[in-house]
Amino acid sequence: MSFADRVRRERAGNVFLVRGRDATGRAAWYFVLVDAAKRAAFRKAAAGQLELNAYGRIIASGFGTEPPADVNERMRTEYGFTSE
Repeated sequence: MSFADRVRRERAGNVFLVRGRDATGRAAWYFVLVDAAKRAAFRKAAAGQLELNAYGRIIASGFGTEPPADVNERMRTEYGFTSE
């Protein structure tokens, strides 16, 4: 397994797709790369209102209820993300 594959595998468990509303009330989606040490806290807090940057880094975002196919593909290839 290459170094890139190992990194991708490690990151995959820390990338989350969050759907909700932005500060203005518009439907939005966010891919968040959560710090490994904050993963359990993120999962626990995910049912409520979140300050995403407190748990990690937003790596992609947009408006609407679903990310476009090209973003999903980028998350899969770069981060190993697969939807549940």
